[in-house]
Amino acid sequence: MAAPRIVDPNGLYHVFSRGNFKQPIFLDDDHYRRFVAATTKVAERYGWLVLDWCLLTNHYHLFIRLQDDGLSAGMRELNGGFSRWSNRQTGRTWSGHLVKNRFGSVDVIREGHLLELVTYIPLNPVRAGLVEEPQDWPWSGFRATVGLEHPFPFHRPSDLLRLLGSTRAEALRRYDLLVREAHARDGQASWSDQVA
Repeated sequence: MAAPRIVDPNGLYHVFSRGNFKQPIFLDDDHYRRFVAATTKVAERYGWLVLDWCLLTNHYHLFIRLQDDGLSAGMRELNGGFSRWSNRQTGRTWSGHLVKNRFGSVDVIREGHLLELVTYIPLNPVRAGLVEEPQDWPWSGFRATVGLEHPFPFHRPSDLLRLLGSTRAEALRRYDLLVREAHARDGQASWSDQVA
């Protein structure tokens, strides 16, 4: 049995879940849209500020600022609710779980990987070979963060940018530079083997 999580009720967290046995979670655009809608509801209910996000076929990432804890309860509702919906849609009746039971979480400040995370999330679909550039993947926060589209209701790109600069223009320049440099290096984050 895993030890209980110690959660800063106002902390910054990178949370991630993957399909059980690395199976696909999102089968088509309807699955992605349903998960976005579920994330919107959970973020509102638990006061999550989602600074960045990315959904891939068999896993997802959320970069969350908590306002009053709600991390474990929110993740339980998000993964459980989406799994039940997906099981009904696909007719899956076996007793195994769609999403791995225990979600992963990293305290961004305590672990000191804010800048690494800022580039890891948008480059995830590039590194997975799904697209060539982060702006080409529709199921992440990158396009909204750089101003190519409006953010989904749960997504707070302005909160992410405030971590990177005192003005929006300065923060966008830094964000762009960080992502381009990481893309050029194409290195894996030190903690990324937990998700892959």
